[in-house]
Amino acid sequence: MYEHLESLRPECASLLSGLSPLSKEEIESIKHDFPACPEEYVEFVRERGVGALLDEGEHFVFERRLLSAEHEYFKDRQIYDHGASGDVWIFGWENMGTAYGFDSGDGWRLVQIDEYRIVIKLKLSFKEFVEGLIVCYPQIPMEYTNGVWKDGVNRNYISRKPEK
Repeated sequence: MYEHLESLRPECASLLSGLSPLSKEEIESIKHDFPACPEEYVEFVRERGVGALLDEGEHFVFERRLLSAEHEYFKDRQIYDHGASGDVWIFGWENMGTAYGFDSGDGWRLVQIDEYRIVIKLKLSFKEFVEGLIVCYPQIPMEYTNGVWKDGVNRNYISRKPEK
């Protein structure tokens, strides 16, 4: 499912070198603890793994396990005042501290949570998010429509696939 990532933007293929696939036991633990977790996420941590996307420092970190926004990441309930429908299970964060996860009260929808606990619902699937991390680097994708990713300030990005 994720074997094509390097081809999306060949000059940024080294970004993925800091990732390590999870073990079979760790994958089974995720499936057991979070049965509603999107399969695209499970496949990503199985195929590509967790760790940091690296290029001149850390830009985005995929956590080794899903973290509770309420109990582990922010350690408060403010996310509920700012748009979360359920606990958000954080899979990663970017170097400014903005977290990304799944809102368990909203069908495991992909969301962004900033330092003020503002929850923004993203308009893309987990797979589109990961692809967008490569295509939009060093920006973070917020939306994907008809082959075009948009970042937080509405800049557009398309994949730069190599010529055949």
